[in-house]
Amino acid sequence: MARDDRESNLSSDQTAVNRATYDRIAGRYVENHKLHVSSGASLFFSLEETFLSKMPISGLVADVGCGPGFDAARFETRGFRAIGIDLSAGMLDVASEGLSGRLVQADMRTLPISSGQLDGIWCVASLLHVPDVDTIRVLREFKRVLRSSGVLALVTASGESSNFEAVPYVPGEQRWFVYRDAGILKGQMLAAGFSITLEGQIQGNRVWSTFLAEAI
Repeated sequence: MARDDRESNLSSDQTAVNRATYDRIAGRYVENHKLHVSSGASLFFSLEETFLSKMPISGLVADVGCGPGFDAARFETRGFRAIGIDLSAGMLDVASEGLSGRLVQADMRTLPISSGQLDGIWCVASLLHVPDVDTIRVLREFKRVLRSSGVLALVTASGESSNFEAVPYVPGEQRWFVYRDAGILKGQMLAAGFSITLEGQIQGNRVWSTFLAEAI
């Protein structure tokens, strides 16, 4: 079997594990989130405010890897049109309880959105589940669906490894994480057609690389 085929099969297996895990733990994920995040508080509050300040009035924003849809729901309360996109049906079921906008079950490597339709993409703590080999593919897909000068907010785990990790609040469950080198990721974003306007790191339960970029 060729190397590319082996990598593709391995990536599919890891993605399938994550999808099934999130389907099973969606309810517990929400319970854990509510225990650890106070109302209105967010580790990425400053990034979110800057991101939304660049959106046009009633702009169309996709929360890619939306999970239970908390971020997309906040965007709606600010007057934006929100689309929640996630691979997990279980997570989308939860999101449907608080998000009135459109919900789409999809893989971020192949978004079911016409080219140039979005004013913004919010992708926070979800690229970390995408195989490293598919990073540039995802970024080019983001570029495709954004309008010219559309804004991408990207947050992902910083590092140089990939591995399965136990879900701390659900015994016996695990998820697969990819930790990306911030410098390499920055180069990939530039190669995909983005201009980076803001970058940094935030310490939380992991070290998070944060980027704000515009499609050019």
